Amino acid sequence: MKKIIHFLHIKASPATVFSAITTQQGLSGWWSTAVKVESGVGGIVAFRFLEDFNPRMEVTELEAGRLLRWKCVGGHDKWRNNDFAFDIRPRDGDSELMFVQDYAAGLSDEVYGNYNFNWGYYLGSLKQFCETGAGTPFQP
Repeated sequence: MKKIIHFLHIKASPATVFSAITTQQGLSGWWSTAVKVESGVGGIVAFRFLEDFNPRMEVTELEAGRLLRWKCVGGHDKWRNNDFAFDIRPRDGDSELMFVQDYAAGLSDEVYGNYNFNWGYYLGSLKQFCETGAGTPFQP
């Protein structure tokens, strides 16, 4: 199956990056302004975008300041059962972020390319949000 991988150097502390990927305020600052977050392992993070793209992510692993893992449990068929990982590593007071999305089902190259492009855009928004306090989230 396909896999998307992105690596970023973010000029912000691991705690700042972790907050941006695990809290409602953080996620709404860089990915979608319409998000509901249930905290902790087993919690559901529900995003609203447009049409059939409204992923619901279950938090499957959480290590404060270091790791977040999701499994898509609904809201978008092409992502159902996909695993997502945000792995944060400290680097000289800043952070390195490794993002990985493992696909559970096959996709056409066109669809995969579109998702990969969009992740690049939104992870850039995450970087900008962590470094400046203002990202470029989707506004449904």
